[in-house]
Amino acid sequence: MESQKKESPLWGALKGAIIAMGAMLPGISGGALCVILGIYKPMMLLLSNPLKQIKKQFWFFLPIGIGFLVGALLIAKVLGSFLEAAETAAIFLFIGLILGTIPHLLKEAQAQGVAKGSYAGMIIACLVMLAWMIPMSLAGQSQITPTLGWWCLCGVLWGLGIIVPGMSPSNIFFFLGLATPMYAAIGNLDMSVVLPMGLCLLVSVIALSNGVQYCLKRWYSIFMHGVIGVVLASTLMILPPVKALLTPGYSYATGLTDWLIYLGCLIVGGVCAWAIGNIDKPAPAAK
Repeated sequence: MESQKKESPLWGALKGAIIAMGAMLPGISGGALCVILGIYKPMMLLLSNPLKQIKKQFWFFLPIGIGFLVGALLIAKVLGSFLEAAETAAIFLFIGLILGTIPHLLKEAQAQGVAKGSYAGMIIACLVMLAWMIPMSLAGQSQITPTLGWWCLCGVLWGLGIIVPGMSPSNIFFFLGLATPMYAAIGNLDMSVVLPMGLCLLVSVIALSNGVQYCLKRWYSIFMHGVIGVVLASTLMILPPVKALLTPGYSYATGLTDWLIYLGCLIVGGVCAWAIGNIDKPAPAAK
């Protein structure tokens, strides 16, 4: 392994905080930010052989891990307050973030060319997600009651968002109605939520990293187009007009002023995502 370039622990902590932001915000992939910040390769190397690499990389990842924890706590407080004060406006902001990343995701998925079956993979992934989400919405089951099992699933999805560039699981949290209580629990350091999520995040990152790397090596284009299909379906299902159409009892303010606010949030989200995409680069395929 190449030796890690020495850098300030403060800069490492800042990197961790930025990755935490990407892991929690819809449309901004923690995995993509790992690529931008030069962490993805050493992270995947560590995960492929943790017992051997932990001694070599401990001091490199320690400040990053601390920054991630602090960043997750702070961003959770901000998001929790925003959702409590203006949930629909927040969702439109997040949808803007997601839509603003789609061109970047397509560019990333096509970084090694477009393999045969890539677009079919994207359509199939989208349809599979919709086939799961639409019946849940129509049955009024998309707003679930949080339990230990659901918090564990959130941790697993968070882990995937870190090791799969472009994957943003927060859309699914919003669809299931878990986002608001999750952010509140993290912001308040509710250990009954934080511990199972954190443990499952860690386990999923370790357990699934080799599988993800294998898929990226063998079927990079198809795999990444499938990620886009999941993003498109989950984004459609959290769009308030769609949610109001499919989910019994769901409603939101629809006055002229409200729509102007929603439009402003959508544009702000899109511009922010576009700015982040301009400094991003395609994720490296596994070697």
